[in-house]
Amino acid sequence: MSTDVYAAELVELSPDILVDKIRERKAEIEQLLLAKEKALEDAPSGSLRIHKRDIYIQFYLRDDSSYGAYLKRSQDSLASALAQKEYDLRLAKELRTEIKALERTMNQYRPKRIDDLFGSLNEYRKTMVQPVRLQDEDYIKRWRSVEYEKKSFDETAPDFYTTNGERVRSKSEILIADSLSRHNIPYRYEYPIHIPGIGTVHPDFMCLDVRNRKEYLWEHNGMMSDPDYSDYAIKKIEKYTLAGYDTGKNLILTFESSSCPLSSRVIEQSINSHLL
Repeated sequence: MSTDVYAAELVELSPDILVDKIRERKAEIEQLLLAKEKALEDAPSGSLRIHKRDIYIQFYLRDDSSYGAYLKRSQDSLASALAQKEYDLRLAKELRTEIKALERTMNQYRPKRIDDLFGSLNEYRKTMVQPVRLQDEDYIKRWRSVEYEKKSFDETAPDFYTTNGERVRSKSEILIADSLSRHNIPYRYEYPIHIPGIGTVHPDFMCLDVRNRKEYLWEHNGMMSDPDYSDYAIKKIEKYTLAGYDTGKNLILTFESSSCPLSSRVIEQSINSHLL
């Protein structure tokens, strides 16, 4: 069973993206409101009256009750400051209104309740129900339960084992696997997939972005000093691209050569950028 079909059977409701967007929007508005309130504290007193006389535009400084004192051209900066002040006052009012609206939305819109609904069922009922969305722990459990045949190791291959006791093919793969485990990111080691133009390939890691229910392939190209290896790696990356795997979207690529080993900082950045 393909992973895409498997995911579609399990999850019909896409992951929520609104909550974070609302929080980001609210934080942005609050920051802007704070800046405008500070600017208003330093704004000149009074308001601006604009009067058109024939072909001329005249500016007047008004207090609450006056017709206004005429502003000379040398006072254009004051006129601009007054115009900005009036705009900022109206803007601040609208920003406060929007903040309240977002807060009401956050109080009423709680998508996690949909996730929790299936999780509240006992284990017997869970086996009888097709949920629209699984809790993370249930999704991870089912994702990990997929069985597949791993590539075999040559008898002469060196022994490299991760902290969890899984055999891999290089020290760099140990670093990647241990980093994924440390961040509680589910992965399948050398899970077979079909790539047109190549056939069945076994990417080093298939990683699960649990939050977005999205899979990433992680290919580590560890022998770029070898011309034959690097040529094959480039061709394979090209085939990945043609098959719809793109860096930043669903493909993570790392590289090293004999003089430039894989950096743990690069691993951490790759995880933070795509999987967390």
